[in-house]
Amino acid sequence: MIYLVIGIFVAVAVGAFLRQQSKNSSQQHESPQPEEVKLESLDLPDVEIVDGEDDDTGFVLSAKPVTAPDLAAGATYSSHAPAGEDSPYGLSSEPKKQAQAKSNLLRWCGRAGNVQLENIVVPGPVAYWSNGEPATPEPSCIDITLPVEFPQKGEPLPADGAESYAAMSPLQRGIYLTWLAGARIQPPLHMCYPAIWLYGIERRTIVDKLDLGICINEAFRMLPLLRWDALKDNLVRFITWLAIKVWLPDEDLLALCKKMDTVPEGLLDILLNSYANSMLPLPTAVAFTVIRTSAKLHREGQPQVNHSDEALQKFTPIYKELCKGGLILIKPQNTLKLSYKPSNPSVTLSKKDNESVEIPDFFADLSIFKTLVDSWEVFLEANKPAEKTPDLANIQDRPDFEGFVNTLRPEGSDLPLVTTLGSIGKLMKFTVSPNGKLSGKERKAIVDTAQVEGWQILPDLGISGREYKWDDKILLIELAPGTQLSQSYRVASFLLEFTCASIAADEERVFAPLRRRMNDYFTLTDDDNLRLDAQRVLNLPTQYGPDYYGEFLCAWLSEDERKSVRGLILNALSFMPEFGNNPEVNSILCEVMKLREDEELSAEDLGKTASDWGLEVLNLMTMLFKSN
Repeated sequence: MIYLVIGIFVAVAVGAFLRQQSKNSSQQHESPQPEEVKLESLDLPDVEIVDGEDDDTGFVLSAKPVTAPDLAAGATYSSHAPAGEDSPYGLSSEPKKQAQAKSNLLRWCGRAGNVQLENIVVPGPVAYWSNGEPATPEPSCIDITLPVEFPQKGEPLPADGAESYAAMSPLQRGIYLTWLAGARIQPPLHMCYPAIWLYGIERRTIVDKLDLGICINEAFRMLPLLRWDALKDNLVRFITWLAIKVWLPDEDLLALCKKMDTVPEGLLDILLNSYANSMLPLPTAVAFTVIRTSAKLHREGQPQVNHSDEALQKFTPIYKELCKGGLILIKPQNTLKLSYKPSNPSVTLSKKDNESVEIPDFFADLSIFKTLVDSWEVFLEANKPAEKTPDLANIQDRPDFEGFVNTLRPEGSDLPLVTTLGSIGKLMKFTVSPNGKLSGKERKAIVDTAQVEGWQILPDLGISGREYKWDDKILLIELAPGTQLSQSYRVASFLLEFTCASIAADEERVFAPLRRRMNDYFTLTDDDNLRLDAQRVLNLPTQYGPDYYGEFLCAWLSEDERKSVRGLILNALSFMPEFGNNPEVNSILCEVMKLREDEELSAEDLGKTASDWGLEVLNLMTMLFKSN
């Protein structure tokens, strides 16, 4: 009996001891609960926020905002790292105290994790972080011990970049972390932020060889947010290389290609490779995507067609008929070698990793696509908007624009209408002569009539000192009666036109970033941006050379004021690799505005923010625009 009592006593004591140990252990490992805070939102210029768009394949064109604010309450440090004793990051499990004392681990935090900096939580950054300077050099690593400063409302934002997270100023770190915490759905303020983030994606896929599917997804949805062509081209190469590495399933690869206007040749080769030598016809959806997105298979001047089920249905019977049921592909003898050189300076490829990936080159001999190209041309011709022959008699009988517009534009079209000032002059029964100039009275009558009928004319006919000719090409855009165009819009429109003329812009890839850049300088509404978008028809290329604009700028603005216009244009072009710091562009601007070419921007000018430039130029150019 006494032994039984002793046994019970020992069992109870041991149980109590184990429960106490378990409680202490859980307290030691419990993550501290951060204070609930909200990141300071940056007072950025108006930027485009891209709405999310999911599909069954998991590929996302653009991110959706974080919709779980309670993430901050339960945030913990991510402790994931590649496993293995030989890993440069240490062990993926809880590190030994001795190893922790010698070095700080480089840790990865993916979409499901959070990085905490004191009382700030960054959910799902898809980036590396460390608690102190990491033992493994990595420029993208978020060192949580470095100071961070979030900008206050109205505070000037830094216009320069940095080569790594550690090299950023505290204010730059605040901007970068805010961008990451916002799920990377806004266009970044400077090229350095997406470039540094890409460094981490490269290390994760190339060195760690982990999360390839997640990283290609995240890289792909970054594409529409980038306005720097060099960085965008590099990201496309990275996506192509990664897609080859992971050999995406056909349905995932097709879903990715559907969302792009132009698909890199390597991606299309992978897509086609699955059907070569199968003796089965190329599926219509694949054929439609290949011919729609291949730059090599398009004739110059062919319109861009977006992917849609309606367009695919119209293409299907044409493709089936001309290709006799479908294109049969034979695997070509030629091959295409693709390799990728990481932009991350801390990542070096091993000899094995550095080997080129060899894939069949279906585009070495374009003759195999002849029937597919023929099908596409028939499809484009069959779906071309119907043209109407202008009924001149009917136009002349009408004192307004309704009959004029109805006879010139295709039925059901809502696109801007391109015509000439002479056509409208004849409609209003003015005396129109070839190369003749419009008087101020004639211009005002045209603008007033157009506005009453609900139309806006581009370019602005109210710029003082500018010559307008009856032969000038113009654009008619629908405008709600009573709408007053802001001076910000008018100045932005003129500067966009002048800049395109100065750099001889003739491609969409040049116009689009310049158009978006105007939002950094001026307060523009959504309707203003739509008007600027439509302006590309007139600006690619512009009707006149830069000297045409410089002539009346010299007549109305002082030398110092013209320097300000030059400064804003150079600042806008500085974000474009092919034009930034280009002496030829500066030479053209100085020549047409009669400025000294050797006179560089002052230190004060170099320190101006985009909003500073915009306000300065807006104030001095308002005088050029008359109230229509």
